[in-house]
Amino acid sequence: MATLPPRRNPTPTKISKQHLTPLQILLQMGFPKHRAEKALAATGNRGVQLASDWLLAHVNDPLLDDTSPREYILYACPLGEFLEQLQNFWEKSLEICGWNGAHNFTPHITLVSFFKAPDADAPHLSMSLKSVMERQGAILNEPLKLETYASPNFMGFFVAEDHADYLKRIAMQYVKEVSNAIISDTYEQFDALTACFPWCTTTTARCIPRGSRSISLEPHVKSLHLTLAYQFPNTQYSQLKALVDTLDPTLSSGWELRLYSRDPRVNGKQVHKVVHPYTHAECDELELRTGDYVYLSAEAVANSPDGWVEGTSWLTGCTGLLPVSYTERTAESDAWTLHRKVSLNNPSENSANTIGGRSASQKESQKHHPPLKQSLSESYQVKSSSDMQTFKSLDKNISNGDAVDAALPKSNSPELNITSSPIEPENLETAEQTESEAIENKDVECFKDEVQILDISTRRRLFVMRHGERVDFTFGTWIPYCFDEEGRYIRKDLNMPVVLPERKTGPTAYKKDSPLTQIGLYQARLVGEALRDSDSNIHHVYCSPSFRCVQTCAEVLRGLGREDIKMKIEPGLFEWLVWYPEGLPEWLTPNELINFGYNIDVEYKPFVPMEELAERRETCESFYTRSSFVTKKVLETHSLGDVFFVGHAATLDVCTRELIGGKPRSSNEMSKLLPKVPYCSVTVVENKGENWEHVEPPLPPIMHSNNQRFDWKLWHQ
Repeated sequence: MATLPPRRNPTPTKISKQHLTPLQILLQMGFPKHRAEKALAATGNRGVQLASDWLLAHVNDPLLDDTSPREYILYACPLGEFLEQLQNFWEKSLEICGWNGAHNFTPHITLVSFFKAPDADAPHLSMSLKSVMERQGAILNEPLKLETYASPNFMGFFVAEDHADYLKRIAMQYVKEVSNAIISDTYEQFDALTACFPWCTTTTARCIPRGSRSISLEPHVKSLHLTLAYQFPNTQYSQLKALVDTLDPTLSSGWELRLYSRDPRVNGKQVHKVVHPYTHAECDELELRTGDYVYLSAEAVANSPDGWVEGTSWLTGCTGLLPVSYTERTAESDAWTLHRKVSLNNPSENSANTIGGRSASQKESQKHHPPLKQSLSESYQVKSSSDMQTFKSLDKNISNGDAVDAALPKSNSPELNITSSPIEPENLETAEQTESEAIENKDVECFKDEVQILDISTRRRLFVMRHGERVDFTFGTWIPYCFDEEGRYIRKDLNMPVVLPERKTGPTAYKKDSPLTQIGLYQARLVGEALRDSDSNIHHVYCSPSFRCVQTCAEVLRGLGREDIKMKIEPGLFEWLVWYPEGLPEWLTPNELINFGYNIDVEYKPFVPMEELAERRETCESFYTRSSFVTKKVLETHSLGDVFFVGHAATLDVCTRELIGGKPRSSNEMSKLLPKVPYCSVTVVENKGENWEHVEPPLPPIMHSNNQRFDWKLWHQ
């Protein structure tokens, strides 16, 4: 048997997950590492929810798996009354003279020009900025001194020499922090960083780590400045100069540092904001949503003969043709991601450091660069553009876009230790009963039989249930610790399975096909017992091929006292394929399940064969369609009796949504719904005439608290 290295906590448990980083959480949810890092960087590392929303929205982004680094830039941005003056100047200059180069960015002083960094380094870039400004003497205790400058090709403010030196030291300290945090002895990235500092020859050489003196540095070529106008015709000089003369740079008391990043696809493109929605009519067109941004070629916009140009959506990453008249040009920086902002001076007014998001000071800047009206989470909604169709017809039109590999969020429900005792009917046939009482009781039993026959013929219900607590979401990375070198299973916790079936490909098959915990089995059995106590009659049972669903279904039938019902394994009840970009799990076959003691209907032919499922590439809408197709086929097959589905969290919605007359939800709506579906949740829809509607389930839900892992060595600490 293999000898495991000593660990303080041999089996990872949910208690340790309280301290996991967003990246670790996304990895445990099943996202590939490069996609998780890409999503976190694109959303400013503002949390798991926004990152997962971004991934769902970018399902069909052709560059989703591209490893090209984002481009970062460090600005010093004004606040307060001076910012209001600049915003008014921008608006008036745009109205009077039209667009010039300065309108493409928020008011700023560039401290570090665009440099590229891998997505994995985004948190270090952000933390390095915070670290620099927390040092003694980093905060400037006076307003920045600005000097007005105007010429026929440039207008702006130059930073006075003493304050320019201060800003350069801040910038140099930042690049030093970045180099220490992420570069180490690998200096390829440092070439890009040092190229952003043309004014710091000697200081850069001192801060570069050992072995990198070969980096060539440019001499000082320009001073720090805030641009007001450039790239304008000479005929506009007088009008712009008159507007510049109205500005008072002595009001520039409040400033903050901001670290932005941008999608490299923005480089060299115009950014337009969508002002009118458009639903694509052809496959090569781009769907437009109000508030989204699109990246357009300036040359294509200028030379388009019919007003249609090719553009790329900021919201989805997809590219297609669009009508330019449905958009209006806006600042490129509107489509950037803010990673962190830190006060540069006047800490009493602007003391809070912010990661992502927007503060009151940033809200002021929205007058010039308004953000999307909806939140990022609301923006990342992939909208369905067609009605539900039958499974067979839609299968031909499924998108070939690459998919996001995700897993359902972890539920917070292990087990309530309250069991309901079965209610035993009183024995009315006692020795003291009179003949009339016996006849009356016989009539009552006949009446119950008639009611049951009436019930199965007139009332039809569909029960849809999520599986019980799963091992991987409870214990994290469990397989390496629970199988020896020969692949023999070793139980490391009382909540882990007592035994597990052997898999053809070994224990790794459980990585994508997790079993239930002991609590999960008990949860499912409680559901079965509650159904039995409510006199619910289940006649037909269908189950997702996932092992956790088969286990759940078997325990429900055991609690119900109907282990004689054979389970029909239906691959069409499996969860959204976009969460499995590397292919379907290797499920246990019906015969393998039978050999392990499960009552499987081997004669059943699935409505969605496993081979067909493996070849599908589905959108959120087609996931609803596939599930609805299975539901309809099952109900058509069984005109009498109640049907029971066991699947996943999404199954409760996707298998009933169209049945009750609803339209498919967007991927964003569905992702917000899933955390509200804990283990062993049950929903019921009932046939009311020609319609189906949700009704209250005949059993209460299951709720319980977490139970952290106990370490017996506690008393030796």
